[in-house]
Amino acid sequence: MCNPVLGRRRSRMKRAADNFVLGWLMVLVSPVLALFAVLHDMVMGRFIGQTYIYNMSWEDPDIDNREFNLDEDDHVLTIASAGDNALDYVIEGATVTAVDFNTCQIALAELKALCIQKLSYEEFFSIFAQNDLALLRGRYSKLRRHLTRDSASYWDRVLPSMTSFMYSGTSGFLGKVLSQWLLPLLGLNWMTECVRHHVSREEFVRACKVHERQLRTLAWIGDTILYRFSCLFAGVPQRQVQLGAHRPDNLYQVLQHIIYDTDLCNTNHYYGGYLIGEYTETMCPRYLMKQHFLKLRESLNAGKLRLFHGSLVDACRAVPEGERPFTVASLLDHMDWMPTPMVAEELAILVSKMDHQKGRLFWRSYADTVHSLPLLWLNPKQVDDTGDRIGCYFSTWIANLSDTGIEPLPRNAKLAGPSAGLLRQLKTGIKVVTFPILEAFLKVGKSASTKHGQSMEAFYAHQKDDYDSFREKFLHARPWLMHALPINRAGGMVWVDVGGGTARNLEYLPPNIVRDYFSKIVILDVSPSLLDMARRRVEAMGVADIVEIVEDDFTSPAVFDRLPPKGSVDVVTMSYSLSMIPDKRTAVRHAASLLKPDGKGHLGIADFFALPTVVVRKQNPSSGIMLLLRKLESFFHCQWFARDHVHLIKEDILTEVDKHCETIWDERERAGVPFLPFLKPFHGLVFARSR
Repeated sequence: MCNPVLGRRRSRMKRAADNFVLGWLMVLVSPVLALFAVLHDMVMGRFIGQTYIYNMSWEDPDIDNREFNLDEDDHVLTIASAGDNALDYVIEGATVTAVDFNTCQIALAELKALCIQKLSYEEFFSIFAQNDLALLRGRYSKLRRHLTRDSASYWDRVLPSMTSFMYSGTSGFLGKVLSQWLLPLLGLNWMTECVRHHVSREEFVRACKVHERQLRTLAWIGDTILYRFSCLFAGVPQRQVQLGAHRPDNLYQVLQHIIYDTDLCNTNHYYGGYLIGEYTETMCPRYLMKQHFLKLRESLNAGKLRLFHGSLVDACRAVPEGERPFTVASLLDHMDWMPTPMVAEELAILVSKMDHQKGRLFWRSYADTVHSLPLLWLNPKQVDDTGDRIGCYFSTWIANLSDTGIEPLPRNAKLAGPSAGLLRQLKTGIKVVTFPILEAFLKVGKSASTKHGQSMEAFYAHQKDDYDSFREKFLHARPWLMHALPINRAGGMVWVDVGGGTARNLEYLPPNIVRDYFSKIVILDVSPSLLDMARRRVEAMGVADIVEIVEDDFTSPAVFDRLPPKGSVDVVTMSYSLSMIPDKRTAVRHAASLLKPDGKGHLGIADFFALPTVVVRKQNPSSGIMLLLRKLESFFHCQWFARDHVHLIKEDILTEVDKHCETIWDERERAGVPFLPFLKPFHGLVFARSR
């Protein structure tokens, strides 16, 4: 008879042994993981132009079509990827423009479309579902003359040695590693047999519960040892990886979704295809289904799919005058890849090419919430993605252009003025670093009207000539602020830029945008030297009739005599100025009092912050040592910057903001300081709307 106590003891010993082995495995591969983290985007960039990343489109079009209700009147702009979703939209009747900056993805999508047009259904299915590459090579000479030059060049190079479409591309290679190597190693190859024999969903779930321990091990390996490797070959760049950094179990959640929320063995062709190495007639994308083949051929022959090599911005700029506007922009997850200025640039040109009444923007994200402020201004709604068969995205969004009063408008990506050379920047940097020592000997600052003003004038007067070119190297959140500045579609805006200095922020806005959308702009600062430069800049832009220069202390009660009336301002900005204002609470109160009430006014703060949001929100409380290190580092940063009268923004100040406004955005990111690579403070952007 089996001794239950002995059995439990053996089970505990086996778990301990497994944990020991996995622990040492983690130690051994840590250097490789660190290397992947450093070289991630560089390695991924090497794939572009050499091969395609996605052998299939990793977004479930069933969710898209449920939201879009496409018909013959729709014109869809989307990312080409593997072409699967673009073809799915064509099935619905829409005209589709599919864009990709990887020529190899365009080559794959083009070949699929061409085979639909030129081959029989049986041949098409045999090639793309069942990996009959011999058949494709036999038909290639017939197809080649219809391919574009770049696509023909790609297939000339790769087709002779290609063995499978399912395991092609970097994501296909990853699928092969996981399904053909890792699953058998963990004793999970029974999953392949379940898919091959189309077992019922209930039977598969029961089998998963029996093998729960192996599945947890698979998830642990995926979330630790293979996470960076998987993200790299799945086409997930570093910026997108960071959006899920607060979740320690990303792949575990995906695995849970696949097992319990989808029918892996019968309808989930994404993972099922990788497990058995091919599609079947009952488990494949819609473009491979026989009932859609003739309609697809007819639509493709009518020119309903257009492929464009380049970025979405390039594609929009290439749209000829008078072209039918886009009614849907299906942006997949690619905006996860981009910083705020790039998102803003894309939205500005994209929205200008869309139908403003029917237009809808649709995107997926690895983040739990809207991840970029320009997207938030679109007033998006979270999509119910129940039934999604992929589960790799943690939120899905749709925005109707008619639902927002904020207009995405172009900004100046490159600001005017020559860039200071290395020696001049080094000279300015030395002035900044040595200012606390030299302050007592500098005979400047007396022209300012207040003690704080004199201190700031002393700091800035001897570095004003190269102030902008040097500071732009480390005021990283300023472009975030200005590219995300909300501009009301109705126009007539009033903007107060507190601590606006040289009016450099103004140059982010083209003069025609200033004239069309603003009735008054106030640049306020305490430094006469910087404001002298601001006056010259405003004159050069030709907007002196709209922009007023004010020298005053923003915390003084008398400042309101020189500002627009309280409750009349659309937006107040503080770009790296709040950290230099001694009385920060009063500055926040004054800013809030200027804003239009009831959510019609916005306060934007770009500055140095004492802590990252991950510490403040305690999103990963298990990393106690890292939290302690972050706080020690923050203490050092606070002491260092305080020498130059810069006092990093702490949470009590943001609590003050919340007393008077409602915070709607808070993002922070570590970035460097010129010539001081060891110094990487946290920069942040906070936006709040009036109450």
